[in-house]
Amino acid sequence: MTEPITIKNRNEFLFLYDIKNGNPNGDPDENRPRIDEVSKKCYVTDVRLKRFIRDYLIQTDSEDAILVTEVNRKTVNLTERVKQRLLKDKMDDKQQKEISGTDLLSKLLDYFVDLKMFGSPLAFKDAPNTWGDTGTLTGPIQINFGETLNQVEETTFHGTSTFGSKEEKKQGTFTTYYAIPYGLIAFHGVANENAAKTTKLTQPDMDKFKVALWKGVRESVTANTRTKREQQPRLLLNIVYKEKIKLSEKDENGNEKEVPTEYHIGSLEEKIKLNSKVGEEINIRKAGDYTLDPTKLFYAISRVKDKIERIEYCLSPEFCDIFETGSNPPSKIDFAGRLKEIAKKNDKESYFEVENLNIDRLSVGA
Repeated sequence: MTEPITIKNRNEFLFLYDIKNGNPNGDPDENRPRIDEVSKKCYVTDVRLKRFIRDYLIQTDSEDAILVTEVNRKTVNLTERVKQRLLKDKMDDKQQKEISGTDLLSKLLDYFVDLKMFGSPLAFKDAPNTWGDTGTLTGPIQINFGETLNQVEETTFHGTSTFGSKEEKKQGTFTTYYAIPYGLIAFHGVANENAAKTTKLTQPDMDKFKVALWKGVRESVTANTRTKREQQPRLLLNIVYKEKIKLSEKDENGNEKEVPTEYHIGSLEEKIKLNSKVGEEINIRKAGDYTLDPTKLFYAISRVKDKIERIEYCLSPEFCDIFETGSNPPSKIDFAGRLKEIAKKNDKESYFEVENLNIDRLSVGA
């Protein structure tokens, strides 16, 4: 069997989505938004974002393709999840007990796309001895905690839930949930080409990830709840770095030396500045209440453009006119147009390509 061709290029992405009157990530105790007391910004864990991605992939690829999920709507440990999946592959108890750890890991990577993307601490409990101690599989796609670009404050929503009884009488119970009025959430992450070799992450897997990232916050079952239904993806920027770069020095044969690029800019979320149009940032209630200044982001890209092979982007229509410079007076920025300007090397060549992913298949491109 031919081994899959794993991704050869490092990917670095910035993802923005917003939420209105919702709780992007409740804490474990009272299910309140997680607001940093110092910065007054709401943060969202990578676990929450990965759950949106996994749930979207369950809808498109079926539950069989996801390792971290419930089985028949019941929570199970890792060993039980794997056993259930092996049964679907027609492996009986005897065969499951005889499979080796190496062969098992190979099967799991063929089965589960989320394992290929994110890895897992493969801590099997009460598993057959042949499975061995597989340890932790580090995923090539690593995502930092997300954080709102605007300062927020918690608000409380009160309501009433009604239920019909057998006598068709109705009784109500008061409900309360905690939320933020509006938040623009920024996530930054990297897909590492070296780690991809250990999990078999291919380019089709990476393409699937980008779609699930964009659509998961809006389309997944877990996004279709009272506290999440106002979520919308706004911007996805994915920088694809070159596999190798050429050095000015020559090798012993007089040829240009090539070395792996092995580089990414880092902290892309810190290079977008939000400017409120309604006074204090806690007054922001919708996308039109602020502008975004990507000057630092464009500067960071321009400084390393010789290392970039391609920049992919997806932009919601509502965000096409939201970018402005921080100059006085400010001036509008065509986000995609500015990327194309940076990419130009001369009249005939470009440092890198710029591609509109257009994940929502809009009839008019962003």
